[in-house]
Amino acid sequence: MKRKGLALKFFLPVSIVLALLVSLVIWGVSSYQTSQAEKAFEDHLSSLAVASRSMFHSDAEDYCQARGMSFHRVLSGRFAKDPAYEAFERASIARFDSNPALDVQVGHFTDASGQPQIYALSPGRLKEACTQCHGAFGVEAFSGRKPGELVASFGVSMSTADLYRTQRNIRLLSTAGGILLLVFISAVITRRVKTAILEPLDHLSEAITSVATGDMTVKAPVESEDEIGRLAGTFNRMVSDLNTALGNMGQASEQVASGSAELAASAEQMNRTVQATAKTGEELRRAGREVIEALRQLDANVESMADHTRQTDSKTDEAVQDTDRGAETGRGTAHGMQAIQQATTRIVQAVKVIQGLARQTNLLSLNAAIEAAKAGAQGKGFAVVAEEVRILAERSGQSAKEIEETIHAMQNAVEEGTSSVDVTLHHLEAIRARISQVSSSIHEIGSLSEGQARTSQNVGRLMNQTASRLDENASATHQMAGAVREVAATSEGLSRVAEGLKETVQRFRLR
Repeated sequence: MKRKGLALKFFLPVSIVLALLVSLVIWGVSSYQTSQAEKAFEDHLSSLAVASRSMFHSDAEDYCQARGMSFHRVLSGRFAKDPAYEAFERASIARFDSNPALDVQVGHFTDASGQPQIYALSPGRLKEACTQCHGAFGVEAFSGRKPGELVASFGVSMSTADLYRTQRNIRLLSTAGGILLLVFISAVITRRVKTAILEPLDHLSEAITSVATGDMTVKAPVESEDEIGRLAGTFNRMVSDLNTALGNMGQASEQVASGSAELAASAEQMNRTVQATAKTGEELRRAGREVIEALRQLDANVESMADHTRQTDSKTDEAVQDTDRGAETGRGTAHGMQAIQQATTRIVQAVKVIQGLARQTNLLSLNAAIEAAKAGAQGKGFAVVAEEVRILAERSGQSAKEIEETIHAMQNAVEEGTSSVDVTLHHLEAIRARISQVSSSIHEIGSLSEGQARTSQNVGRLMNQTASRLDENASATHQMAGAVREVAATSEGLSRVAEGLKETVQRFRLR
């Protein structure tokens, strides 16, 4: 069955192609031989046609009749009464007349009985020899004709039945020889194919069939070093490799079964770990939410403290400004006290001048009273004026003394006021320094509050990020749990596959 299929699929098309090639060669050879025979026949007729022009017409007729041919003597203007002959005779005369260089023409026609004929005609142009020959026999056929003028055509015709018969015989002989050659070549090829291809393929097919049934101990015979021999060697190496592979597969199936069991145990342990991780992640998320809420409250407290700090800072700045204004006012008061003290000093000096003037005036009034007493009655009026002047001088001295006492009291008061102002300025400077320290502390508290707020915000962002990471971890944990379940299912599948591999390997008989 294998041989028949291979022959039909490969060798039968090759045989058909070979038969076609042989047939083409036979057809070409026979065609060449028949064409050569036909050409030789036409050349022979052409030679006879040319030679018949120089022969006695009776001799030419006898020669042609003896050889189964027909002699044709076609006079210009006189043609055969048979329509078959008349047609080609007229045509030949017309061709020769139209082409003076044409020396012979060959053609085919069918006679009255329906037989195919071949003819060869040669032009008969008038020559001196023609006139002398015909004149010797008393024939005056060329009177009024000129030398070189076409007067007739001469030739022969013959049936082509013998020619075609000969051609058929040549084809038959060639075909028979080709068939015999094809049969011989086919027999040789068939025998060679059977011994060199089909039988080794049968042996290889039997070995492959044995391997297909599970017998891995079989070995294909290597009978040659050609492609089939190399194929058999390759098959043997493949079977050897399959033996090794199946042995390794058996060991691998046992290892896979063991590994799948370990994988299942690892998957179970991983599942418990994933569940614990998920529980821890949930607790971390709750703690993170509590921390975020505490940070929100801390942010609110820090913001409130920052507001109070800003308000206190504002009040402190106002207190510093008020202290500065009080100090400035105190310094103005001190300057005023100093101006008053300087003015009172100048007043005291002026009072001293007035007292000096009063004493001098009093002395002058005494002198005037003395002079008036000396004058007697005439100096009485002047004495009165001198008395008034004296009284005025005494009053001026008394007033100057009172003013001096008042100024001394004022100077004492100014000195006490100046001391009080200095003490007040010193206390205001101390108060301002303390307020500045308080303001610096408040600023530091504000800076610390802002830093605390930023830190709280950063911690809040970190906690939010941590919460996001925990959510992602939770999602990843769920995915991991699914993956662990898939691993468990895969391990079960591997176990089944390993069992199947083991059963498959056991079906083979190994070396």
